[in-house]
Amino acid sequence: MEEVRNERARNFKSIMREHIPAESWVPLFEYLCESGFFDAPASIHYHGAYSGALYDHSVAVMQALVSMTRRMDLKWELPRSPYIVGMFHDLCKADNYRRKDGSSEAWEYNNAALLPGHGEKSVILLQRFLPLTEEEILCIRWHMGAFDDKERWNNYGLACAAYPNVLYTHTADMIAARVLGV
Repeated sequence: MEEVRNERARNFKSIMREHIPAESWVPLFEYLCESGFFDAPASIHYHGAYSGALYDHSVAVMQALVSMTRRMDLKWELPRSPYIVGMFHDLCKADNYRRKDGSSEAWEYNNAALLPGHGEKSVILLQRFLPLTEEEILCIRWHMGAFDDKERWNNYGLACAAYPNVLYTHTADMIAARVLGV
C-alpha cells in the first residue's frame, strides 16, 4: 500500500512539474499528501471504490482531456488547463472519505469535513494554491454536467456556451468513470 502511494506521488510530481510553478505545486503536493488524495477512493459505492482510486480517476480524466485536446484541437486559455482541470476536478473528495475503524481498505463517508460541496469545493481548495482562469473554474465547477441539481441545468448550459471545454470536461469525467470504471 505504501509503495503504491509513493508511486502515485512520484507520478504526480513528474506530471505537475511541467504545468505548475514550483512555488505552487510544492505546497499543493504537501496538502494532497496530508488530505489523502493519493489514498482515498473516488467513491465508496460507484466508480473507483478502492483505495487510491481518487488519484487514478483524476489521472484518467486528465489523460482523456489531454487526448481530446490533441485529437479535436480544443482551444484552452492556457496550455496547462486540461492538466489542471483533469487532475483537480475532484479535489473536493480528498477529505470526503475516511477509513473505517481499524481497516486499511474499507472506507466510509466523512461527515466531519469542514467544507461541504463538490465542484465549488474543488475550486475553493485549489485556489488556495494556484490562481485559476475563469475557464478552469467553470470546467471544475460544472464537471458533473447535468448530474447537478435540475435547478442549475440552465447555469450548466450557459457555462458550456461560454466555454465549450466545460462540456468536454464532463465528457472526460464520464469516460473515466463509466467507460474505464475508475
